[in-house]
Amino acid sequence: MKKLISAALIASVTLLLGACAGTKLDRLLFKGPELHPALSAPSQTKTPRHELAQIGVTQNPQHSTAPAFIKAVARLASRGQLTGQGIHSALYAHYYADHNLELYGFAAESGSDADRIEQALRLSWAEDISLERARVYRDDRLLLVIWTDGITAEVWQAVNSKVAERLIATGWPK
Repeated sequence: MKKLISAALIASVTLLLGACAGTKLDRLLFKGPELHPALSAPSQTKTPRHELAQIGVTQNPQHSTAPAFIKAVARLASRGQLTGQGIHSALYAHYYADHNLELYGFAAESGSDADRIEQALRLSWAEDISLERARVYRDDRLLLVIWTDGITAEVWQAVNSKVAERLIATGWPK
């Protein structure tokens, strides 16, 4: 009886944690002008990421627990290093203001998965981070990458400030 109750409790807590992770990622679904007035969210037909179009992405931005979406976003965000393994949900957003700006978010299934995902993301984006074209944020099992191919310094700073405000408001200390 105790084992049955323990198993049910563990399953309930796991579902609750997964729902909380999803909720925090949902709070990072910005409309372009929310980040900066110059940003717009192009239609999916103009999204430069054909991998997402192939799996039928219907929204921009989008957050999903669908395995095909998670796999596609993980591969894009890690430049082919991640397969989606250990990821409960993923977020993708594409904005435009003379240059591209993308957000990739992940809710990892465990702390060790989050460690592995963070390592792959930081390695994949190391050069862009050093050039101030990418940032990686992490709190517990949640990770977020922001990348641009050249938006202005003013827009880049505004975007990162707005994302940081939203992260703090959702309980991310980093």
